[in-house]
Amino acid sequence: MEKFLKREVIYDGKILRLDLDQVECDNGKLAYREIVRHNGGAAILCITTDNKVLLIKQFRYAYNEVLYEIPAGKLEKSEDPFTAAIREFEEETGKRALDMSYLTTIYPTCGYSSEKIYLYLVTKYEASQQHLDEDEDVEPIWMDLSSVLEMIQNGTIKDAKTICAIQTYLIQKNKIQL
Repeated sequence: MEKFLKREVIYDGKILRLDLDQVECDNGKLAYREIVRHNGGAAILCITTDNKVLLIKQFRYAYNEVLYEIPAGKLEKSEDPFTAAIREFEEETGKRALDMSYLTTIYPTCGYSSEKIYLYLVTKYEASQQHLDEDEDVEPIWMDLSSVLEMIQNGTIKDAKTICAIQTYLIQKNKIQL
């Protein structure tokens, strides 16, 4: 296990911080680790009893692409992930969760980031209103689960949290033994 020696904060922004840590490796050599510190996020897979999945269609600047994703948002500092999931689901979809259960937690970029994304499942909801941030432009879309799986297979859906949430849901639903 690497031993932390010292840290230099390179950048401290609104949603992330970049640290340059010096560590001592198991073999005694010194090394540096560039780590993006992030509060994490919560993402919500909403699927109905007739296998309709609620996705969000939105432009993602970092990739210069329109992506299909499950609703999600970042955690405020020290915020409970479940609370964030409830908030983000309503803000992005205009629906209020009537039940929400935990699926799993993923580490989307474990080589250089501390981000954790907490995945939740919603199967019952009621109508509400979207409350988008002023810089958000998202379009909720209902799709058949079979279409979503096809979009994952053909590379149309590229978002890791969406793929992980769907796969975890299917494993749990079908009680697949690994």
